[in-house]
Amino acid sequence: MDAMKRTDLIGIEGAITKNFTIVDAVEYPSVGTVDVRVADSTGEEYWVSLEDIELEK
Repeated sequence: MDAMKRTDLIGIEGAITKNFTIVDAVEYPSVGTVDVRVADSTGEEYWVSLEDIELEK
């Protein structure tokens, strides 16, 4: 199968929906924010702001 580069898509912004588990959390009371470290279904871990994610109820 031949691959064709799609330069028309480069630079376009979007959103990705992933399932994740919170594995660590840190609150910064002086600025009123919470950062969480999440692990996604591929095992990758990264830090995000709690404001940037949606949690299940």
